[in-house]
Amino acid sequence: VVARCAHGVVRLAMSRVCCHRPFAEQDASRGKGMRVDFSSFCAGVAVAALGFYFANRFILPPPWSQSPAPLSALPEGNLTFGSSKALEVLGELTVEEIRNTASWFLTRTGGASVRNNSKSCMWLAGPSGIELLFPAKAAVVSFLSGAGPKPPRFARLTAVGPDGVQEYKVGPLVDGSPSKDALLEPLLRPGDVPFAKRPLEPNADLRLLQPLINKTYRILGPLLTETFGPIFSQLDGFTGAEGLAINFFRPQTFTPKGIRIDYVKALWVPPSPAKLEAMWMHPLPIDLEFNMTDPDPARWALLSVMYCHEGPYDSAEIVMSKFASGSLRVCPIKKTTGTWDVPQRETPRSPNKMRFAPQGGVTWGPWSFAVTQRPSTGPALLDVRFRGERILYELSMQDAQAAYSGTKETSFFYSDASWSLSMLGTSLEPGVDCPEGAHFVKASSWYTLYDGGGAESNVSGPFDFAPICIFEWDEDHTIWRHMQNRAPPTVSGLMRRTVVVRSICTVGNYDYITDIKLREDGEIEVHTRFAGFIESRYYHPRFNADEVNFSTIIRPDLAGPVHSHLVGWKADFDIGGVRENTFRQTRVSTMLPAGSGQFVSKYLEKTDIAREGKGKSTFVADPKHPGNWAIVDRQAVSPAGNPRGYAITLSSFATLQVLPDEHPFVQAMPWTKYHLAITKHHDDEYRSNSPYIHYDGSEAVKNGQDLDRFLSDGEALLDEDLVAWIGVGREHIVRQEDQPLVSNFGTGFSLQPWNFFEQNMAASPPEL
Repeated sequence: VVARCAHGVVRLAMSRVCCHRPFAEQDASRGKGMRVDFSSFCAGVAVAALGFYFANRFILPPPWSQSPAPLSALPEGNLTFGSSKALEVLGELTVEEIRNTASWFLTRTGGASVRNNSKSCMWLAGPSGIELLFPAKAAVVSFLSGAGPKPPRFARLTAVGPDGVQEYKVGPLVDGSPSKDALLEPLLRPGDVPFAKRPLEPNADLRLLQPLINKTYRILGPLLTETFGPIFSQLDGFTGAEGLAINFFRPQTFTPKGIRIDYVKALWVPPSPAKLEAMWMHPLPIDLEFNMTDPDPARWALLSVMYCHEGPYDSAEIVMSKFASGSLRVCPIKKTTGTWDVPQRETPRSPNKMRFAPQGGVTWGPWSFAVTQRPSTGPALLDVRFRGERILYELSMQDAQAAYSGTKETSFFYSDASWSLSMLGTSLEPGVDCPEGAHFVKASSWYTLYDGGGAESNVSGPFDFAPICIFEWDEDHTIWRHMQNRAPPTVSGLMRRTVVVRSICTVGNYDYITDIKLREDGEIEVHTRFAGFIESRYYHPRFNADEVNFSTIIRPDLAGPVHSHLVGWKADFDIGGVRENTFRQTRVSTMLPAGSGQFVSKYLEKTDIAREGKGKSTFVADPKHPGNWAIVDRQAVSPAGNPRGYAITLSSFATLQVLPDEHPFVQAMPWTKYHLAITKHHDDEYRSNSPYIHYDGSEAVKNGQDLDRFLSDGEALLDEDLVAWIGVGREHIVRQEDQPLVSNFGTGFSLQPWNFFEQNMAASPPEL
């Protein structure tokens, strides 16, 4: 209340300086639903309020140890690192916290850190096996402002047992371990996430399924050897001289309710000295489909076999019967390798050692923020401030969808956060991933990569790696430029300077290279590039002639299916540190002005979106109806009469979901329907979709993380704490030049100050 009074008094008495909202933290605690006669009440506390204002505007230190430098004086090496209050409460769990929490939980429950073949096994599973349980935002904001105590740290654990999936709250965590009085509290109701929807994890189900895979291959042995040669290690005659067939899992989305089905795919790894990664360009047309619904691996069963894109056949015995009778067509296979399936040129790795950021609080020029990496969803920036004012409580990657074309048997999608947008990668490479002089940031992982391909999940064995680097960058263009129109003409301008937070993750064949660029003028650009190998298919016109409808044929026997790359982000805005914001849509429309005759003009149509809802607070960019999307603080108005805000702008080529809304791929990840969706903040609406969406697509996760569920209650949005869910993407129409690897391409968006400042902060910065 005092903060609000101070704001009102200062606006009346100091209107010329009120463009900067003075209460970055204190306004965040404005009471919801209060009805107070502020005109009379404020009179009694004006002196105290003004004192409160000046103390907090000019005396309280910023959250980092070093104050932001004036924009007019940004020396080289201005990037500094320090302690961060935001990381203390919002930073992801450390290796020590993961190891000790796993040990505590497993000791008390008798569970396992890695799944075994017991039908009664209970184990910690998936990329969210152990992660931070986010504290309440109100408590965090109070702590960041110095007005409240530090919220305790808790862990969220995901455990799978015969009765299904359960998430637990464990803590508080003190000094890296659960405290002596730590609690174990279930977060889901029984049956919310059935066993069939258990999370993905590397080498868990595949390892337990291997005996059944081996049995099936042995039945098919004569056919496999005749078709592919002696490349299956399960069969007699295998030496490795002609390479090796390896397997990988692919979830089957089109399943009956309550059923979990996986495809086991096969790739050919050419013999040494060929590189392992060449396998992505050598798919083998032999697919096995398994029902893996039952908690007892001994009850898993083969459902079908696809051979050379023909079938499905209900058993391996049926396939062999057709082969013996001569009624099965054997497809021709060319196992050729060379310079075309792996790159022949690469940048040498730097001989210099990695330089690690000592702490995760970052200061650069006018910016201060904290950096962390979530084990499932990837990079996140926390408590992002410009010149001491918080713009964002959180800016975080949420998920990435890759949806591939094809028939019911060959089309599929991946939710990459369900695999992990962090832990399947490795530490970034100096000189290749990041420039010399970059600072590297550590994160935690419990996914261990194997020699020869594959990985294993084990939460009892976490370790550090460095998936993030931070560096200063002088960009290749100016932030402003102009030629003086005179003789002789003169040109002046200002080269754009930026701090870059780069995170790179690998998910199987693809690499996601994400840059978050914070610029001198207050802009934040987020851009993700897609790199790596395509996921290819075998092609022969006599066996799968219809593949030309779904793919580009990049070699006579190799197809590259069209597929989407859609990336979702969460931007939790606190414009100027205030948690009461409004979403304003401005559209460029046309009208016939009075007295203009027949001449139509453009005009600006401004709308403050009042309520949540599909079609109400969801938006898809339309080039025929351009405009602006902005989060604004309607109670902080510039002298020109504009509310301070930040706009969300897409890159010039940001496509979206092309599949219909009722498609299972879309229902699983509804955020892919929107470029932007606005919701009211709730602590329990923390990610855009759950990690349980790959299986049993006809059965939704009850009370799960789902953007359409967040939108469904139609809450009021005016002057509320708002979250922007942003989706951008590209359709990848494969070309011949995408072999052996794609030339990196991508898409993104920007968060731009929109009447937040009185002028261009890079061109004419005020002195601090």
